[in-house]
Amino acid sequence: MFRYLVLICIFLICSYIGFIIGESYKKRSINLKEFQKAIILMNNDVIYNNTPLIEALYDVSKKITGELSSMFKEIASTLEEGKANSVFDIFNNIYGKYENDLSFKKEDYGIVSDFFRTLGETGVFGQEKIFKLTSEQVKLNYQEALKEAKVNIKMYRTLGVCAGALIVIFFI
Repeated sequence: MFRYLVLICIFLICSYIGFIIGESYKKRSINLKEFQKAIILMNNDVIYNNTPLIEALYDVSKKITGELSSMFKEIASTLEEGKANSVFDIFNNIYGKYENDLSFKKEDYGIVSDFFRTLGETGVFGQEKIFKLTSEQVKLNYQEALKEAKVNIKMYRTLGVCAGALIVIFFI
């Protein structure tokens, strides 16, 4: 009786691990979608409402969710305190805290990094072009992330269940 209970637990644990690993692939696409939303909101605030950058960052942090919201809020507060020379310097200092939670790949980081490098460095018309360019790049990476997530979620879930079943069969 105890043996079967242990085997069921092993099967459930392996399945759970497969589901957890599979779900981690969803994180990237969710965060890319939130970043795209942040870009659109920043575009509206900066270009059309002529909102100062610090206030725009605070507004965006309230309207988006997850780790990105915290990151935008921290960038805004650090910028407000005047602890760094540029938004890019602040981003580089803060990104390390959120790197694992965001699940961004190198390409995603490159896009986000380039966005913060140019944020506030150009005039209104230059900024508008940067918002459009960044939005298009994020859209492409988001579509790639969705495809990758669809494949990997299914694969890791199945792999977890199969590994659990294989271990149970081995011990029977």
